Parts: sequence; C-alpha cells; structure tokens
Amino acid sequence: MLGRYSLIGLLFALLILLLDFYLLRKRKIAGRGFVLWFVIGAVIGLFSGVPALFSLLTALFGTEELISAVTVSGFFFFLLAFFYLYYRISELHSQVMKLAMELSVAKYRGKQGGANPQKLSGKEDKSRRK
Repeated sequence: MLGRYSLIGLLFALLILLLDFYLLRKRKIAGRGFVLWFVIGAVIGLFSGVPALFSLLTALFGTEELISAVTVSGFFFFLLAFFYLYYRISELHSQVMKLAMELSVAKYRGKQGGANPQKLSGKEDKSRRK
C-alpha cells in the first residue's frame, strides 16, 4: 500500500498532467511549455510512486538526509527556471523594442508624406506609379 505522502504526490502529479493536457487542448500553452510541465509531472509521479528512487538523490548529492537532497534538487530546478524566464523576458523585450521602433518609423513617415496606409503596409498600388 502506498504511504500518505506517496498518494499525495501521485495526486499532485496527476493534477499537473491533467492541467497540462487541458491547457494544450485549449491552446493556452505552447509546445515547449507543455513538454516542460509534462516532464515535471512525470518525474513527480515517478518519485512519488517509487519512493526508493529518493535514495538516488542522496547518493548523487552525497548527503545523509533525504530532505537535504530534495532541497538542493529543488534549488537547482528553480534556479534553472529563473534563468529560463529571464531569457524569455529578455527575448520578448527585444521584440517589443523592435516593434516600437518600426511603429515610430511608420508614424514618422506618415506625418512626412501624408498618411498613405497602403504605403505603410508595403502594398503600394501599382496603378499610381508613373
């Protein structure tokens, strides 16, 4: 019979997996995000279902107590997650700056030569060219 903590861990892993599939089906999560949360849910489920795997963590980190190994593993995971989030925010910031610059140039050109929306969109009417 599974222990109380193993059962709670399995239910939590199942909840993560169900939410992950639900968000993928509703197109609220991208492919990379789906894979990340699927792996996290699967690992939590695996470690909860087979508690003997925790002894691998203690051997890997060379600790005597399980809580130390879990704490170190959690710290490394969150550090990696923070790095990934910083990377994504930096990437999105660059895209926003590029779009703001393009919009500024388009508005400036619109003020200079009269607002010609076809010219701004890059679809100039060929019949007007002479």
